[in-house]
Amino acid sequence: MKKLMEKIKKLSLPVKIQLVIALICTPAIPAFAWFAYQDKIETMTKIKEPPSINLASGGEDPALYITLENINATKADSTEYVVFSVEPGKYSAYDLQLSHTTNIPFTYELYRVKKDEENGTIEYTDHSTIDAETGLTVETTLKYGIMSTYSSGTIVTDGKVNLTDINPYEDSRTLGNEDKLATINRKNYDNTDEVNKYVKPLYSIARKIPQLPENVDDSDDRDYFAIKITWRTTTNLSEEDNGYWDYAFNNKETDIIYISAKENSID
Repeated sequence: MKKLMEKIKKLSLPVKIQLVIALICTPAIPAFAWFAYQDKIETMTKIKEPPSINLASGGEDPALYITLENINATKADSTEYVVFSVEPGKYSAYDLQLSHTTNIPFTYELYRVKKDEENGTIEYTDHSTIDAETGLTVETTLKYGIMSTYSSGTIVTDGKVNLTDINPYEDSRTLGNEDKLATINRKNYDNTDEVNKYVKPLYSIARKIPQLPENVDDSDDRDYFAIKITWRTTTNLSEEDNGYWDYAFNNKETDIIYISAKENSID
């Protein structure tokens, strides 16, 4: 080391400057090469997205358009349909869970549907069409029909999706019957429109719903469903009468429905 230092001291000033520059630049060369290599790898390597399952609305609309607004609980036919869809991606099957509050004595059923412009009776307002001239959304009415039983290989499905109750304890699923609900602290209303904050939501689930091919439901990436909502109406009771809250009225609180999907597979 001493001999090396003596040799360095004997060097002229220009040579010493060149030596210092060389020592500074030497470690930068592999560092620059590493960053250049990493940049090339990031550019050339395709990042694989994880498989996913998504909820959407009818037609080609996103989930934003799933809505239960403006249900008239006094209309004569006492039936309403809400169309939504599942984008299963690469999964062969999935689970659907339906949960809802019980402020209004609605009954919910789940059906598989497909596009049927000729005979379909379930209507959905689609928002996916854009006017070429104005660039504005054009609302179009689509029609869906309830599917019949479909069977092919391991895929077997009915039009009506059987929901299994998750919280089926005694009287827990009784809607509207104030006497029974009161005994288990689930009375919907105490005095007229004063809602019970301790009312528990009801949960139901359907497991291993198979993804359907395009030639069955007219969609290559979505499976369509409709929630059928029914209720009872009357004009002969007032708020003071027994059984009044067994029926649906427009002056009751709002109900909330939650829909969730989870990946599964066909055995």
